[in-house]
Amino acid sequence: MKRVLLLAVICVVTLLSCTDRDDEFNFVNIRIQNSTELLFTEVRIAQKDTVFENVEAGKFSEYMEFETASSNMAISIQTDSTSLNYVPTEVAYDSLPMGFYTYEISLDEENQVDVIFRID
Repeated sequence: MKRVLLLAVICVVTLLSCTDRDDEFNFVNIRIQNSTELLFTEVRIAQKDTVFENVEAGKFSEYMEFETASSNMAISIQTDSTSLNYVPTEVAYDSLPMGFYTYEISLDEENQVDVIFRID
């Protein structure tokens, strides 16, 4: 009887102690995906003056927390050899709900910056 009770307590404690990354957050969490062949030494979200550093080619940055953010923001990118800018054609004033999001940055055939917004 003691074994069954002990096993039940262990199971309940284990189940209650498990959390998901979505369980405890209070901000908009954004990361950068570098879908180019360049090393981004600095990616700056202009309106928020937030900097993501050293995002390798084909990799993701860490998530950064924002109190508010939009799905379409101006971005400035520094590489070892060049500076790139993205200015959205449509200004989005929508405020994103709390969650996890990715700005996927790539270059088109004319080396113009393309940004795809994704919900993670």
